[in-house]
Amino acid sequence: MMLAFYQSRVRQSFHRLLTLALPLAYIFARLAMDMSMLLYTKFQAPVFLVPPGEMFVIPLFLGLASIGRDASEGNLPLVLTRPIRRSTYVLSHWAALGSVASFWSLLHLLAQWVLVQMSSRQPPGVFELMDNALGRVSLCFGMAAALVCFAARLPAYGNVVLWGVLYWLADRVLPGLGQDDAIRQFTFTVRQYLTGLLMPELDMRRTFAATPISWFRLFTYVSNLSLLLLLAIHVFNRREVSYASR
Repeated sequence: MMLAFYQSRVRQSFHRLLTLALPLAYIFARLAMDMSMLLYTKFQAPVFLVPPGEMFVIPLFLGLASIGRDASEGNLPLVLTRPIRRSTYVLSHWAALGSVASFWSLLHLLAQWVLVQMSSRQPPGVFELMDNALGRVSLCFGMAAALVCFAARLPAYGNVVLWGVLYWLADRVLPGLGQDDAIRQFTFTVRQYLTGLLMPELDMRRTFAATPISWFRLFTYVSNLSLLLLLAIHVFNRREVSYASR
C-alpha cells in the first residue's frame, strides 16, 4: 500500500501545473544566468557548480502539494477511508516529496555539469560531482521532512509560509540580536539549531572524508530527520478529520 501511494504522489507531482512549472522555471532561470555569463565573457569565465544549500527553493515549490493541500481540497477524508495507516500516509508524502525534489535538483546539476565541461579547462572531478549530488539529495529529503511536519497540521500552503517565516527569523532577525557576547552566543546557537531543523543537510565531504569519520554530523542529520518525521506522525495521528466534508 505504501509503495502504491508513493507512486501516485510522485505521478501527481509531475501532472500538477504548480509543482511542474515552478521547478522547471527555476532550473531554466539558473541555467539561463550561467549561459548568459558564458556568452558575455566569450566562455572565458568558467561556470561553478551551485552548492547544495542553494537548491532549497525546489523542495519549497514541491511542498505546495502536501498534506495541507489534500485537506483543503477535501481529499483527506476520502484517502483515510482506505485501509492505510496514517503513519504510512505521512511517510509516503515525505518519500515522494524528497524523491521528486532530488530529481529536479540532480537534473539541474547534470545540466550545469555540461556547462562546466564546456567552460572550464580543469573541471571538478567525479568525486566532487558525487559529493554535490549526495548533498543535494540529503537536503531535499531533509527539507521534505520539515515541510511534511508543518503540513501535518497546517492547511493549504501553510507549511511553506511557516517555513519561510522561521527561515527569515533565523537568517535575518536572530543575527542582529544581542549586545553582549553571552546573548550573541545564545542567538547563534538558536540560529544553528533552527537552521538545522529547517534545512537538514549532510555534508558528505566533511562527514566521510574526515579521519576518523565525523559521526557527529551523520547522527545529527539522522536525528533531525527522525525527529521531524516522528513529530509529523504524532501530530497527524491526533488530527481530527471530518468524514462528512467533501
